[in-house]
Amino acid sequence: MSYLKTVCFVCLLSLCVGSQYTYASSVAFNQTQFDKIKQQYQGQPWLMLLWSVDCPPCFKELAIMQKLLAKHDDLAIVIINADADEGVMAQRKHIIKKFALTQFNIYHFADGQADQSRFLIDPAWYGELPRSYFVESNGTFHGKSGLVQESMVTQWLVKQPIK
Repeated sequence: MSYLKTVCFVCLLSLCVGSQYTYASSVAFNQTQFDKIKQQYQGQPWLMLLWSVDCPPCFKELAIMQKLLAKHDDLAIVIINADADEGVMAQRKHIIKKFALTQFNIYHFADGQADQSRFLIDPAWYGELPRSYFVESNGTFHGKSGLVQESMVTQWLVKQPIK
C-alpha cells in the first residue's frame, strides 16, 4: 500500500509542478470556432493575431503582446497559427510557451485548409504575415498586415477601453 501512495504522490507532484508549463491546447480554426470566438468577445474589444513558425516579424509581434500583457492583463487576444501543417505542432507549442501566451485561445489552420481559413477571416487577405485584426466592441474588424507596434495597440486601447 505504501508503494501505491508513493506513486500517487509522485504523479500528483508532477501535475502540480508541471502545471506552470502547461500549453493551452490549440484548436483547429473553422467557421464554428470563428463564430464562437466572435460570440465570446461580443461587446468588447479584442485582438486577433495570425502568425507562422517561419515568420521572424511574427515573433517580434508576439513579444510585443507579451510586454503589453504586463500592463493590460485583461486584454483579450485570440492567437491563430496560420501554418496549415500538423508537422509544426511542436514548434507552435514551444513558441506559445516561450512568449507566455498560454492563457489565450490558441487556434491553428487545419492541415490543408489555409486558403479556406484565410478567406473565412477576410476575403481580401492573401496570407501575408504577421496579420492582426483590431476588433472594436461593436464587432467591426480592422485588419493590418505587417508588424504591429506597441504604440499602435496602446492607442487603439485608449479608443476602445476594455470593460
